[in-house]
Amino acid sequence: MSVNEILTAIQASRGTPPFGTITIKRHWIDKALESWEVLDAAAASYMHLNDLLRVGHKAANADRCDLEGYDVECVDADLPASSGNLTCMYIAQSELTSHFSVPDGRILSEMSEKIEVVDDAAARAAFEEYRLPEFPDGDAIDRVSGLMEIARRVMEKDGAHGTFAFLFKGRSLLTIKGMQFDSQNTKRLSFERLAQLVESMRADGVLVIGEMWMGLQTELEKKLDTVLIPARDRLNKTEALSVYAITRDGRQAERLCSVERGPNGEAHCSDLVEVDYGPMNTMIPIRRKWKEMESRGL
Repeated sequence: MSVNEILTAIQASRGTPPFGTITIKRHWIDKALESWEVLDAAAASYMHLNDLLRVGHKAANADRCDLEGYDVECVDADLPASSGNLTCMYIAQSELTSHFSVPDGRILSEMSEKIEVVDDAAARAAFEEYRLPEFPDGDAIDRVSGLMEIARRVMEKDGAHGTFAFLFKGRSLLTIKGMQFDSQNTKRLSFERLAQLVESMRADGVLVIGEMWMGLQTELEKKLDTVLIPARDRLNKTEALSVYAITRDGRQAERLCSVERGPNGEAHCSDLVEVDYGPMNTMIPIRRKWKEMESRGL
């Protein structure tokens, strides 16, 4: 069945919810390796070969492979210590997945853009202009407080703060990913995509910085122990800046500050609050991915 045929069959079935997102994900599986998707298995094999070659080069006191370049852009002579996975293997996963908005069947497309900082002097000048503290060290949990201080200063100077995810392996920062979403559906899908990157890079810690809406539960919601109305749709919603992190070994931390607006829209961040709202919904795909990785010995 094609993706469109699968979607048509789902929409015609009984019990389809009136709203939400349908995700159709295709897998290629070999009977001899049933617990692995073929592309994931190829990526894992590549990473082991990368580790082997890196150890050999280190023993020979060679910092870099001396092979000539390849026609394929993503294949070069680098032997990264954090992850040997090719970027194209991560990108190719999206080719096997399609997301549709319910009930209109509209395709939710994905866009990504890579931004490289090529001018270190300009980056340092911007860092000093914002009067930012030094970038913190440590694993994802260790860096929550330090990155919140940086985020607060950016928020107060610019009046806004983008959403960014930081991926770690131990104390090493693997990558920083900008995230954009215009609805709750695209937000969920963005974090599903982030979970794929976590496996791709074998990350064991994730930290997220971003703005958020906050809203108090109604008495009925408290009685039912649930949330019936998202904070963004509440009349009494308030704005906040949040930095939260989780690690594969089960730790989590979050710092929060409310944001108040001046007459011209300028932002002022309140004192920091350490919060614990239990499991973070946005991190559910990450935790699920780590559980899947555990089952495959990764």
